[in-house]
Amino acid sequence: SIGKIWADSYILIIISRPIFRCWLRGFQARRRFFANRFRRTSALLCGGYSLGVFQNFLTFRLTGRADFETNIPSSPIIFIDSNFSRPYMMKQFLTLIFLFWFSFSFAQFAIVNDNDSLLNVREDAQPNSKVIDKLPNGHLLYCFENKGNWTNIDYTNKGKELNGYVYKDRYQFVSGFPALTVSKKTATSITLKKNSIEVIITQSKFDKKKHKFTYLKAYPDQLELIDNKKYWGRDGGMPTSQFENIVIKVGQKTIKLPKSALEGLYEPSLYTAEVNYDKVSDIFYIQTMNSDGAGGYEVIWKVEKGIYKERLVAYGF
Repeated sequence: SIGKIWADSYILIIISRPIFRCWLRGFQARRRFFANRFRRTSALLCGGYSLGVFQNFLTFRLTGRADFETNIPSSPIIFIDSNFSRPYMMKQFLTLIFLFWFSFSFAQFAIVNDNDSLLNVREDAQPNSKVIDKLPNGHLLYCFENKGNWTNIDYTNKGKELNGYVYKDRYQFVSGFPALTVSKKTATSITLKKNSIEVIITQSKFDKKKHKFTYLKAYPDQLELIDNKKYWGRDGGMPTSQFENIVIKVGQKTIKLPKSALEGLYEPSLYTAEVNYDKVSDIFYIQTMNSDGAGGYEVIWKVEKGIYKERLVAYGF
């Protein structure tokens, strides 16, 4: 009968809801893990253009911030953003599908958290391997997969981009700190908020008239440097957009990141923005994943006690 069908349907919905929630939580928590690997595979298989094609298409988005130790997101919401076009929806929808295929990959930002205050970075994943560097607590890391009890990391020190291995319990994921949630979005800005704290990230069009360009000698149509500096977001191509401002508001206090913090960072994807706040140390960690496809990169900015300290760019996907 119709009544029995409705009753059975209701029971099925009640049973399936917790299952869906568990899946959603796991997906949210792994989202940043596998995003990097998807880009890398995309670039290898398609010369870096597959993600670029997606980014010309979409606006379906999955949001929510997760504590990667507990896999519990603070605000899991699936929604369609009416501020973007239907092609943009298709782009993000396809991106999410492909990211799901790589859901067991691992890569995210962390900070050194060692009881000895200095973390040994080793050449290989062995306890007797050569110590190639020592990093203080709070130093930014980009962590890849574990190799036994050791984690492969990228980091910078004295302006150099370096790689090594650290013991797996000597760092803390940035995602473990309380996260701000998205409160407002437009085509050129995103606002994340928690209590009296607000972070506003904006982007603008790239004006090539305001910059100087250096091209590769072997490939005169490929950019090598912008304003005599390395740049990210386009693999040899001319940028179309850039970060305009990042502003932190804490009550009546306003902190604006300097232009130097945004230099060389192009093709921002504001919808990926995440902000974590370490209240004890008064440190903000602001990060985004950005790309036109082949030039994919992730960036994190560190703002401590109201002062911009440093950034770390992870790229080469």
